[in-house]
Amino acid sequence: MNRAHRKPTFSVICPTYNRSRAITDTIASVQRQTFPDWELLVVSDASSDDTDTWVTRCAADDPRIRLIRTRRHGHPSGPRNTGAAAAEGACIAYLDHDDQWRDDHLEVLLSAFTDGAELVATGCVRLDRAGRETSRTDVTALCWHPETQLLSAMFEPSRVAHRRALLDQVGGWRDGHGLEDWDLWLRLSDAGHRFTTMPDRTASLLDDVGTRRYRMLRRRRLTLAAFEVPQHAQALQQELQRRTHVMAFRAARLADTLEWYDRMEATGGLVVPRGFAGSLAAQITRESSSEEGRTVDLSRPDLVVTHREGLFEVSQVLWCTTEEHADRISRLVRVVQARQFALIDQLAQEVTSRHVDGVGSSVPKQRHRGAGDRPHDLTNG
Repeated sequence: MNRAHRKPTFSVICPTYNRSRAITDTIASVQRQTFPDWELLVVSDASSDDTDTWVTRCAADDPRIRLIRTRRHGHPSGPRNTGAAAAEGACIAYLDHDDQWRDDHLEVLLSAFTDGAELVATGCVRLDRAGRETSRTDVTALCWHPETQLLSAMFEPSRVAHRRALLDQVGGWRDGHGLEDWDLWLRLSDAGHRFTTMPDRTASLLDDVGTRRYRMLRRRRLTLAAFEVPQHAQALQQELQRRTHVMAFRAARLADTLEWYDRMEATGGLVVPRGFAGSLAAQITRESSSEEGRTVDLSRPDLVVTHREGLFEVSQVLWCTTEEHADRISRLVRVVQARQFALIDQLAQEVTSRHVDGVGSSVPKQRHRGAGDRPHDLTNG
């Protein structure tokens, strides 16, 4: 076969819409890769500006780059499926049009695939629009298990690659209201596929409230407690907003997390980032005590009071997009965050005792269905 028609190792799929000249920065980060055996499929979602022109110019100088134009989907899943159908590589890697890669990203992925991995995620740094770092992955953010995948929207697409055949096995990308990456990774996990995680922070991701993830509608709820009297629900919501409970929830969360990870490790299937040889318990404890952003904060606005089926529920808003997924979260989280639920139970009893108003029972009818859509935080969206 002519070398010009040899299939590449990686097919890189980059969905885009009206990115204009800025798309060239993302393309350039692929062209700088130290591993050169790739093709880049930039899939334009019927862009109405000059994005296609800029991609065409890049492709004229580098035959590894291809522009594919689709009808308007308004969602990246369609363009990703279109790119996957045209892909020739043995492995597919994803790159969103406002993210970039470190020069060795594909080389790091290749090392994992060479060792037999089928689904790989790397570390990352997150940057605001001014290029300032807002966060970076740590050890626990790269620990993976089917249960953590169920509870967390782990691994943005620009950090992930997989063997090409996996996508067909689970039916490809699905359209929806957002978090389509979480949906796909969960379906791959349910099908028995396992992530390999690499500690190298080889992806730079845009972290901005203007991105699509922050605009998605959040329709699912996780009930923490339900009452016959609305004042009791409102009182619990206010109590959970008090900063005086932060330390108690932090301690409960740490104990829950240590026990949970110990169980996942003992029963098998827990993945730690490649090369990590330290104490996972020590790492979890260190991260819990040193990073304020990882403490439980029940004052966040995703704690709401709603009226349903004759009861007044204190609920947390979930990121997940399907009722079936929310039900699975509810069943599991009650088990893995038992101490935090015990605190909520206690506070529910206390506020009911303090707010007896003669309307209905003084004992709350509580429907605890689990909480949280991330593994260590009852209220993290």
